[in-house]
Amino acid sequence: MIEFRDVTKTYPGATAPAIQRFTYTVREGSTTCFVGPSGCGKTTLLRMVNRMIEPDAGAVAVRGKDIAGTDPVALRRSIGYVMQHSGLMPHRTVLDNVADIAMLSGAGKAEAKRRAGEMLELVNLDPTLFRRYPAELSGGQAQRVGVARGMVTRPDILIMDEPFGAVDPVVRRSLQKEILALKDTMATTVLMVTHDIDEAFLLGDDVVILGAQARIEQSGAPDHIVAHPANDAVREFIGAESWDLRAVERDGETLVVDAAGKVRGVLK
Repeated sequence: MIEFRDVTKTYPGATAPAIQRFTYTVREGSTTCFVGPSGCGKTTLLRMVNRMIEPDAGAVAVRGKDIAGTDPVALRRSIGYVMQHSGLMPHRTVLDNVADIAMLSGAGKAEAKRRAGEMLELVNLDPTLFRRYPAELSGGQAQRVGVARGMVTRPDILIMDEPFGAVDPVVRRSLQKEILALKDTMATTVLMVTHDIDEAFLLGDDVVILGAQARIEQSGAPDHIVAHPANDAVREFIGAESWDLRAVERDGETLVVDAAGKVRGVLK
């Protein structure tokens, strides 16, 4: 569905490439998470998919077609996009922010508002908020609207750039649950960038752990990466050194604790 073919990118003034000969294929219908430390090139890769950034060498293919010769505007309208700070237009209501995206894809005004309302309900935004403006929303509410905007055209591809990085942990967990629920209702190929390995393991069918210059340290299903870290860099990034767990009995409950004695959960 999305294929990176030996892509390289060097920014002006840089002494080394941000991306060096990166090759990877995102499976159709999967949720794939690119994860790694700041500066590893994961956001650059994501923005190559909708031609916000052009590679210096190599190619990116979407739906089996090299996108270098496609119209960037048409390409972007065919791909859902959710960014970290929601990207809402401040002078438009919540409903209009979502409906505008549907109208850009050809829906009439009434149909666009109907679709917008349905999608906002699907991400569990209270209908009483539909007529408010972005400045009147909490961070979590605004991010729900951002997700609705990305999904309102029911795209076959959705790219998400650190979508929950700007909200607090409680809201973040709630939004993660919404994305998991959406995966069960919509057949969409999702490519997501995050720096949070726990989020990648929760949401990703496939996880790609990146090092410097987008070098793939390891890729695969979360359970395989956890069970078989490829190298020391992966073990450090996923926190494997803290996974020396044991069960202890306290107050009639079986608790799971790590090597330092910190409680990690309750064994049921």
